[in-house]
Amino acid sequence: MKSSVRPSRTSATRQEPTSSYRSTTTRGNVNLLTSQIQSGSMNITRGTHTTKASPERIISNPINGRISKFDRPVTTTTLSAAQQNAIRRPSTDSVTMRTRLSSHDRTTTLCRTPHVIGAVIESSNDHPPTKAEAQSPTSASANPPPTISSIESKLMLGGLKGLANLGNTVHMYEWRTSNSNTKPLLLFCLMDNLESSLNLSSTSVMKGGLMREFVSFIKRMWSSAESHSIISPSQFKNQIARFAPRFTGYSEQDSQEFLRYLLQGLHEDVNRVQKKPTPIKIDEKAEEQMNEKDLAKLSWDRYLSFDNSTIVDIFVGQLKSTLECSHCGYQSITFDPFWDLSVPLPRVSKNKSSSTLQDCIQLFMSREELDGNEKAMCAKCKQKRRCTKKFSIQKCPEILVLHLKRFSQSRGRTKLNTMVDFPITNLRLNDLTDVLSESYEGPDPIYSLFGVSNHSGTPYTGHYTAACKHPFQLKWHEFNDSSVYQLSQPSRIISPDAYVLFYERV
Repeated sequence: MKSSVRPSRTSATRQEPTSSYRSTTTRGNVNLLTSQIQSGSMNITRGTHTTKASPERIISNPINGRISKFDRPVTTTTLSAAQQNAIRRPSTDSVTMRTRLSSHDRTTTLCRTPHVIGAVIESSNDHPPTKAEAQSPTSASANPPPTISSIESKLMLGGLKGLANLGNTVHMYEWRTSNSNTKPLLLFCLMDNLESSLNLSSTSVMKGGLMREFVSFIKRMWSSAESHSIISPSQFKNQIARFAPRFTGYSEQDSQEFLRYLLQGLHEDVNRVQKKPTPIKIDEKAEEQMNEKDLAKLSWDRYLSFDNSTIVDIFVGQLKSTLECSHCGYQSITFDPFWDLSVPLPRVSKNKSSSTLQDCIQLFMSREELDGNEKAMCAKCKQKRRCTKKFSIQKCPEILVLHLKRFSQSRGRTKLNTMVDFPITNLRLNDLTDVLSESYEGPDPIYSLFGVSNHSGTPYTGHYTAACKHPFQLKWHEFNDSSVYQLSQPSRIISPDAYVLFYERV
């Protein structure tokens, strides 16, 4: 049976990638690149209902309730002897910070500058060295620049501040989980290269305004001064509303939707592509003769020619989608970037009241049949045919965001309170059947949990909280409005309220 393999194409207007099939699936959804969400072109779902990926789709989750406080309030932070020594004795490691970004299969230098901006870390010099000082053999040793290790030691007491609830704004706790405790993004924000990284061209809506306010908020969150104080997110919220007017005011919002818009806005503010590029073109017949590995790379290069930023380096992976005509065997294979994966919850039986995260991922990646109204147009048969659809991961992101699809609209809006058991450490995607693409190359992707966004209540009234692992203390805390609690047992973060999970690659 003849097959044709095509990668997705990224155009200047960010149209939906070209494919021989156009269909809506039924058991989950993958949140593809933001441009497709903006255009409303992607409609890929798996679950009890179909969801159009449109920026104006409103998911209303009133947030008036509260959840119980798990542990004692944090009044002081107890550090180990090693941590205290780290604070007193800054390391002399190289100032160049490198992070392995597997989604690019390359090492990216985030910053080489010795100075750090803001009140969190102060520069070792208040002014540039004079010529005599620069030539002095003792000047360097007398005033050593701060290193990444010394920066981390100064952040040991930060990040434990509560947020003032401005009224229906607790969906912003997902921002705290995904960004404030994402170590590579945190360190990027605190290094002295922000202005040089901003996209001030006509392609940027905010001209760096959202990223500047985001960095300012990060510094306030992580300042060791008044380490357990409460801060207001009002200015940050105003910048988000400028970028995405749907967040104007104090109406109820979905935390996952908020996260998508936030990451999109931050990406645009630091997009390295500041001029409209020339699309990467290749002869169609030549594409058909390329193997999957080369096609995936071509698709990724096309994407990066339009969207290339530190945010992409950290959060974006690549998904392979295969549709096969059940009549003639014709295949359409596309590769698309994704920011997060929305995975369905398996149905539980009377004898089994819970499931595992691995079950959810494998259900999302499993082959499903598209028939009836979901038949897709076959490029070879020239008519709609019954077909099968299969997802797999081609490129793993540095930060893997997994959204548990707890809300359904099949029979009115309902919430699934199924208990999903998820690993805190050692989430190994390679151990799961058919999750990685056949052409996937690289080390086995292993992930460790560092944040959970929780939703308690009903689809119409509820409350968001967050549980985060401190990136330097390595202790778990719960954040509930202005209250911050240390969790003595990390296993207590596993609950039926878990809504969005954040994993970092190790």
